[in-house]
Amino acid sequence: MKRKNLLTILTTTIFSCIYFPAIAQAETQFQTPSRNIHCLIADESIRCDVLEITGRIPPQPKDCELDWGHVFNLNQRGNGYRGCYGDTVADANSPVLQYGKILRYQGFTCTSRKTGLTCINRDKRGWELSRERQRFF
Repeated sequence: MKRKNLLTILTTTIFSCIYFPAIAQAETQFQTPSRNIHCLIADESIRCDVLEITGRIPPQPKDCELDWGHVFNLNQRGNGYRGCYGDTVADANSPVLQYGKILRYQGFTCTSRKTGLTCINRDKRGWELSRERQRFF
């Protein structure tokens, strides 16, 4: 019986080492070098928070009872949109996507430039985000 328990423990440990890292990699987080834009890709969508915006923010929708204007959402298909939010994905410990670098993950492509962050989905829809301007395309 002891040998069987040891085999079960070893099998479980090996299984965990092989399969759990894949589960842990089901999302990724990053920030721009300016540390003003923080993004999370998870559950087939990307959310980016722009911490400081100097441009005009559109009026808050009547059905948004939380914070408004600094969160941008994009699914793998379709158009991006501003989100109503009560939390943040900003994490000072997130890896930095350096200027000139491209991140491809779960159907999204994000490009970091000194002028801002551009992210697109499988439909080639997305946004350009910076402190001064936020534009959907």
